Amino acid sequence: METIKPQENQNIFDLSLQEYGSIEKVFDILEDNDKFNITEDISVYNDLKIGREAFKKDIVEYYNSRNLKPATALTEEEEFLLDNFSGIDYMIIEDDFIIY
Repeated sequence: METIKPQENQNIFDLSLQEYGSIEKVFDILEDNDKFNITEDISVYNDLKIGREAFKKDIVEYYNSRNLKPATALTEEEEFLLDNFSGIDYMIIEDDFIIY
């Protein structure tokens, strides 16, 4: 069983897609690493065990050949902006507030 180091802003779904080619293997990653909280943030300082066979090898090969590491978790800044600067007060007519 090998280990990988998560990248910044990667979540458990990103790692499942990167290593197994599908998010269907999320629970395998959690089980292999004795974690059972799917919403828990992943630390970039902790290695994760990866040791099962890829579920969709063509997707894994695509990511590996292009050295892609999906990272879709929100940053603290993005969370702040979403929590504090959203809604009708911050919309601009005909830009992000479309009237039909």
